[in-house]
Amino acid sequence: MTTAPATESTAGRMARLAEQLRELGAIRTDAVHHAFATVPRHLFITGFYTGGDAYTRLGDPPGDDLLDQIYSDVALMTHRPSDAAGRPSSASMPRVVARMLEALDLRPGLRVLEIGAGTGYNAALIAAITGADVVSVDVSEVIVAEAQAALQRANASNTAAYVADGYLGHPDRGPYDRIIVTCGITGISPRWLEQLAPGGLILAPIAHAGFHPTLAITLDGAGRPIGRGILSSDFMAAGGPLYGRPADQTSPPGEVPADGGLTVWPGTVPALADDRYFDLWFALGAADPRTIRAYTPGLDAALGMVCLHEPGRGTAWVQRDGAIRFTGHQDLAHQLTALTQQWDSADRPRISDWTAGFVLSEAADPLWHPAAWAR
Repeated sequence: MTTAPATESTAGRMARLAEQLRELGAIRTDAVHHAFATVPRHLFITGFYTGGDAYTRLGDPPGDDLLDQIYSDVALMTHRPSDAAGRPSSASMPRVVARMLEALDLRPGLRVLEIGAGTGYNAALIAAITGADVVSVDVSEVIVAEAQAALQRANASNTAAYVADGYLGHPDRGPYDRIIVTCGITGISPRWLEQLAPGGLILAPIAHAGFHPTLAITLDGAGRPIGRGILSSDFMAAGGPLYGRPADQTSPPGEVPADGGLTVWPGTVPALADDRYFDLWFALGAADPRTIRAYTPGLDAALGMVCLHEPGRGTAWVQRDGAIRFTGHQDLAHQLTALTQQWDSADRPRISDWTAGFVLSEAADPLWHPAAWAR
């Protein structure tokens, strides 16, 4: 792995981050590598939360310690719901940004719409690859103003950020060859399909079993969306209609009771590294609608929170260390064990092995939701 020297120029930091992402396999093409090596991430970050409620504001120029954090493979929380932006926002982990840009299959001349402005860094990277117009929209005036200022600092002249409802897209500047969503959503807005150029692609983190894996969406011959799994990711949820749920689907609980404590069955299933754990998580969600993410007191959340949850009966978790933990009826633990073993016996399919059609909800602001995942 590429390491940083004791003192390093900004250009050196950019080049090192790009090379690290290539070594991780997140960057595969020279175009994405060049964008990371030439677009200065620090110009898009004026400050970030460093733990608890502590907020660190960058100086001009930023100190070496802060630059080291900015040019490392970490996400940086730039806004919380309680601050002036009114909603959370962050600079996403660079490896996730890189993998999504690779999945977009960007080429010179492609026009792109981004839903969720963030810091503006993603739009600038896209513009560096395509050399064409990039339009970014966000509901927060504060976030858009900061993104606009950052894009100006970085001389990203072919980018524009607007205050707008992401559900509506931005028809005035369409059609778009690519639409990328940088917040967690539950489905695809029909307005985006209207603004998508023929042969276009939508890349979006869509809620599935309690997290937001990134999906690639194209249109079939009848103009209906088809989704394909791309990569494990998790984004902060969008507000408004983009996080609407079908009428027969309730929001998953964040915390569940553990009456009588947790029972642990150690070594029940194979231990899994992060990427493979998310592959299992996706497969469980495709197999059983009771799959969610939840927490209970006494559970080590760092080991993973995917579980089968049945209100009134109990909850069973499978975690990265290979243990099954449960509260309530042990039949849920047996069912989760069986589902995990089925995934293991099927050669552990990855997120990218799954595809699904979409169905349109009947809400006032309808969404196309994935349905019937298969591989």
